[in-house]
Amino acid sequence: MSSAPEDASRFNAENATALTADFLKRLGYKRRLRAIKVSLTGETYVVEMGIEKKTAKVQIDSKTKEIKEYEIQEGENSSGQLLSKAKIPLVLISSMAIVIVVLKLMNIF
Repeated sequence: MSSAPEDASRFNAENATALTADFLKRLGYKRRLRAIKVSLTGETYVVEMGIEKKTAKVQIDSKTKEIKEYEIQEGENSSGQLLSKAKIPLVLISSMAIVIVVLKLMNIF
């Protein structure tokens, strides 16, 4: 019977992610928070979150639930870079299609 309360109070990846999001919100990063990766090394959870065009890496002690260290790196994270690179061909193709339609409407092409 005592195992149920222990399981309910157990700190896990979901709790670490929520704690990280709350911490980043208190630092002023309130928009576009998204979890990228959570890992457990020994007794330390390492949570990586994308915040706008930055990546935050937060280390949390799993026993005390205290944030031991955090780092916010400037520049786009990897998923943001992939999105930007994927948009370039789409914009080019769309632009070419618009030009062709306009030229056809003007009876030039």
